[in-house]
Amino acid sequence: MINASKDYLKSFFNGNLQYEVPFFQRAYIWNEENWEILWENVFDVFQDYLNQINNEHFIGTLIIKQRPAQLLGDNIYDLVDGQQRLTTFAILLKTLADTCQNTLPRLKEKIMELIVFENARGQKFIRIIHNHVDKPYFEKILSNDLNTIETQLGNSENKIAQAYFYFLEKVKDLEDEHRDILKDLILNKVPIISMLISAEDDEQEIFDTINSLGVKLTTAELLKNYIFKESELRPLYPSHWNSIYEIDEERIDFWNKDKTSGRVIRTNVEILLYCYLIIQTRKEVKLEKLYKEYKAWLTGQTIESKITFLETLKAYAEIYYNFPEGEELNEFEFSEYEKRFFHIIENLSITTVYPLVLFLYNEIPEPEERREYLEFLESYLVRRNICKLTTKNYNNLFLSILQRLIDFQNEAEGLTLGKFKNIFYEYDDETNLFPSDDMLKESFHNSILTNQNAKEILYCIELNNKDNDLTDVKKLSSTNYSVEHILPKKWEGNWMDREMTETKKSIRNKKLLTLGNLTLLTKKLNSTLKNNSWDIKKDTLLQYSSLRITTEYINLDAWNEETIESRANDLFNVAKEIWER
Repeated sequence: MINASKDYLKSFFNGNLQYEVPFFQRAYIWNEENWEILWENVFDVFQDYLNQINNEHFIGTLIIKQRPAQLLGDNIYDLVDGQQRLTTFAILLKTLADTCQNTLPRLKEKIMELIVFENARGQKFIRIIHNHVDKPYFEKILSNDLNTIETQLGNSENKIAQAYFYFLEKVKDLEDEHRDILKDLILNKVPIISMLISAEDDEQEIFDTINSLGVKLTTAELLKNYIFKESELRPLYPSHWNSIYEIDEERIDFWNKDKTSGRVIRTNVEILLYCYLIIQTRKEVKLEKLYKEYKAWLTGQTIESKITFLETLKAYAEIYYNFPEGEELNEFEFSEYEKRFFHIIENLSITTVYPLVLFLYNEIPEPEERREYLEFLESYLVRRNICKLTTKNYNNLFLSILQRLIDFQNEAEGLTLGKFKNIFYEYDDETNLFPSDDMLKESFHNSILTNQNAKEILYCIELNNKDNDLTDVKKLSSTNYSVEHILPKKWEGNWMDREMTETKKSIRNKKLLTLGNLTLLTKKLNSTLKNNSWDIKKDTLLQYSSLRITTEYINLDAWNEETIESRANDLFNVAKEIWER
């Protein structure tokens, strides 16, 4: 039975009520953006009060579930939804207590009674019971004085600790009179919808209800709750879930980090769950309905099959977690093929290939053997990109390839590189084909790529140029460079040839956008050159540019359509060796 009513925060910081964050809930993830919004709203209420304006700040729905009492007098509730908000207000109240100036003798005591209460025996209880990684930080903050907290947590990266120091800065200069007013406003001017769920209600129904109400719960949170509602599976939670996704701040941050998937932004854990379900079901999965798809797939499965699910998902999660990403992809050598591969699919926005890649990593654990698969796949993707062939069918394409690879596993010979390559060679329609050398060459002369895509192609070609024993610096950071049109888009002022016809102008305007005319320069150098003539450009490039894709051409007397064609041939000859068919 669900009872919902309008209430105020004072009803949650009252008496011997205690709230425990369920073990399957997420860690505290609010950041400075969230704290700033909350503070600004609360402070607006405070300033309005001082100006005799009645105002409130509504914070949404808090959902708690009754828990059967273990001891007489226990009054503990599961904090089903609202832990981020309630925790933040508890931290804000603690900073008010810790900065009291004692001009109101009992103010600190009264504030502390809201967040740490005593029973008749004098035992102290923290109002909110956290779990896992947040528990020690929250308890240190609620149980210690300011000096101790600063000493023990001053450099902590834990978000609960950071929230404390954020609000400490906001309230440290308040007078006690204002501190008292702010405390009362938090309790009496922050309305909520309080939703109480009885102990008999099914927890999965609770989460489904929350989701239907539009309260944002992630797929991972919903799935975690659904799978571990089985009493037989709960003992596996520490080893098969918490140790993978929630064991420390680094893991929590990683799995909550956003990644672009197609045209939408999803977290790493959602991408993992999406890939895993595609591999297991061999069917297309809708990211926007991912939890429902998991629920339908798991419904009716035995405990043994659900254990297998947790074990295999754990294995895939460890693979995904160890994919090169972030700072690892900022600077690397051409020979670091894994970093190059992931750099390419990230920067060319081909993340729809992830289910196939995850499958290959799981099935081919030997790095050198797997390297051949990845480099072949890289060639296919890059060639199609240079040839500007469609990516619209990639979801279906990679799913069909995945299906065939799984079928190969059931054959006597199993999955081989030859079979893998033959799948791609069989495609003869433009939607899926593997471009030939002739197609690739034609595209180097005529394809007009986006700056982002052109930058990635040129970056990889230059990395390859540095991949020899005579080069002293083999690494290159793509973030330092931007795409430069050697013959500038606005060429008429300094590049006009005598008696150029309109037809020749049109040809030039198209040719200058192709790869033969594009190079990479540092952003400062790029902005310096702009629309300068070739004589000025090549002198500047001779002095400051260090990339072979540029320096091999700066001694030419002229730069025009013919030299652009010649350079396009040079780039093609390198590219066809990097990305072999």
